[in-house]
Amino acid sequence: MEDIQKKLIDRLLLSDFNRYPVSLFHGKMGLCIYFYHLSTIETNPAYQSTADQLLDRILLHDLSPNQSIDVQDGLAGVGLGVTWLVKNRFVEGDLNKLLEGIDNTIYNRIVFHKDPSQFSPTVLLLLTGYLYIRLKEQTEKNAQILYQDLIIKVLNMLYHQIDDEFLNESYAFSIYHYQLPVLLWILSKLLETGFYSDRIHKILDTLQLSILSRFPLLHSNRLFLLWGMLHLKPYFPDHASWNNYIQMLYREISVDEILNNEMTGRKIFISNGLAMMYILLHAINCNFPDYPITFDPQTIYTKIQNSDAWNALMERDYFYTIHQGLINGFPGVQLVLNHDFDNIFKFFKNKRRDEI
Repeated sequence: MEDIQKKLIDRLLLSDFNRYPVSLFHGKMGLCIYFYHLSTIETNPAYQSTADQLLDRILLHDLSPNQSIDVQDGLAGVGLGVTWLVKNRFVEGDLNKLLEGIDNTIYNRIVFHKDPSQFSPTVLLLLTGYLYIRLKEQTEKNAQILYQDLIIKVLNMLYHQIDDEFLNESYAFSIYHYQLPVLLWILSKLLETGFYSDRIHKILDTLQLSILSRFPLLHSNRLFLLWGMLHLKPYFPDHASWNNYIQMLYREISVDEILNNEMTGRKIFISNGLAMMYILLHAINCNFPDYPITFDPQTIYTKIQNSDAWNALMERDYFYTIHQGLINGFPGVQLVLNHDFDNIFKFFKNKRRDEI
């Protein structure tokens, strides 16, 4: 397996990155993050060099005011990627200066465009998250007000587009097609700032019946929704309906069902599979100790390693082509596999021993 992964990395290094989109999820920005992380895991100067070259290409040649402004494939995604690199000290710089051009384009596109319906709910949802992250970086009052006003506009545009399709779960697990958990997480982050709280509570009150009358069929979607709900829970400490729904979600999640029936075959990626299940389980157990979910990280690790997806990546060009990005591809899976699994295995073994 290590040989296959090494061959995939080598193949990626030989790619013509000029042909890749700038995309955080599927293109250069995501791969830039991947290679910076890889350079801290393995000693190979090519990884650092490739990451540096990708970042230079993005910032010096690829950005245009005519590009899309969304997170998945556009300018906001570049902004998120650069923020991640600076915050994790892979590169140095003043984020507000580095992202000034991107943020100006986003501002102009949102404020001065006459047809808000051009932005899909997914674009608006992730843009709200991006603007929240940018708001946190502002220290000057005028800048804070500007980003707050922009968040208000985008959030209200989003609210008017929320419908059944937005709230419904997808027939197969996909972070692209199940929006509700991400909406709840973003609203919790905005409530954390204390800004626009009354309006956000009114939005949640309006959506409450539509949200709480649905219950995901897929256990993986239940896990995803629980993650979003738990972030929002502190802002509804005495709300019986929300708390009862969270308890029901928590009781009705089967990790065995997820791993043995829903995440089979080639479903190993962050976008649709085992890598995301590990991220969610790890995040819930670390951040919400009152809602522990017993799982064996070694099982997930082994299932990912044994998946036929790796052979398909080596043998089928089309499969490699659509799975060479950070979120929808093997680079993201490799970063998850390198997430200090040894210590995590020990933690959960000790936890189960203590419970016995």
